Amino acid sequence: MSRISLNHFILVGLLVWGTPAAFVAGPVALLYILAAGLPVWLFRLRNGAALAPPEQRFSSATGTVLASFAFVYLLCDAIFGLQFWRVNMFLFGAEGTGRLVEQTVLGMGKGGGVAYLLYNILFLLPFAMFDASRNVPRAIRYVLWTVAALFVLYEMGSGRAFLFLSIFCIVLGKTSSWRRIGVAAALALAAFGAASAIRGDLASAQNPLLQELVAPFVNLALLTHSTCGSAPWYNFIAEFFKKLVPAFLFPKTVFSFNAEMSLCIYPSDPNLTNGVSVFTWLGEIFYYRPSLVTALIAGLILGVLGRFVDRLLIRNGLQTARNMAGFLCFLMPRSRTQDLFSFLLGQLIFFLIFWPALCGLPRYLRRFLIAPHSAPPAGEPSGDAAP
Repeated sequence: MSRISLNHFILVGLLVWGTPAAFVAGPVALLYILAAGLPVWLFRLRNGAALAPPEQRFSSATGTVLASFAFVYLLCDAIFGLQFWRVNMFLFGAEGTGRLVEQTVLGMGKGGGVAYLLYNILFLLPFAMFDASRNVPRAIRYVLWTVAALFVLYEMGSGRAFLFLSIFCIVLGKTSSWRRIGVAAALALAAFGAASAIRGDLASAQNPLLQELVAPFVNLALLTHSTCGSAPWYNFIAEFFKKLVPAFLFPKTVFSFNAEMSLCIYPSDPNLTNGVSVFTWLGEIFYYRPSLVTALIAGLILGVLGRFVDRLLIRNGLQTARNMAGFLCFLMPRSRTQDLFSFLLGQLIFFLIFWPALCGLPRYLRRFLIAPHSAPPAGEPSGDAAP
């Protein structure tokens, strides 16, 4: 797994969630896949394993800082922030999914606040903590595991796919043996089945896993054969640059593509009681015209962001976080490219600023807050000298 770059995951995601669209949206979809995939391929990171530095050891103080920061963030977000516990499927089952849809409807057209920005930036923190736990003294290792597991359960919400990928990547760790892959896949599938049962999806006649795979292409077919309008390609770029401006600093409106298109193709469901539809990443490509230009721009942005984030993950030796990022880069094209842009931008900020600051905080505190021992005056014995 260490030799597979994020751009390879992105490229496979574009292919898997794009190629079947040729049967529902026409062969032109293959041209858009080529246009988006070429820049991603050109910016792929070669020989990524060779960039990895020697394995870093973390002190107990660093492990304590990571665990404390993550726990305080979880507590604050659960009380004052996004409150993901309210949509957690293990706590509320199908009711949690309904609450998530309600939040999506209420947030249509609005930029995210401070809480959403922090959530996006700290998304991979628990997986980085699992990586760090391998290189800390045993006394703090179990604390990191516990807090990281709570973090994953909290941000999971009602997402079965997120739960599946989390368990798979955590169990897989740095190992890529077929035995470990088989064990990780079995445990992840068991968790996916349990989550489906808790959400009530097993009671329906449809296979939940098959539905996850087929529904995006059915929605795409409805979208491409409907009159839901279009927008020029530069609006697509504008939506990307809006992500660079925090909504709490400058009021902005965003185009909630999936929600707006769901209302268009299902006008009899104005409250989206059946959920927000996804249309694969090609939904946006068809909407913003000329579509070929939009596909090229999307591929260029993905290629550049994927390369930078991958280098940071490798240099910090965070293989579990890198695996999770890779599988999310594969999965997110099921929805839309703008979601993948947000994810990669958030991780770029995290591994450029937050992770180095958290890992270096104990050293900074020792340097600036603890007064150094002054040397004894000449002729006087030091404190270590024998009486």
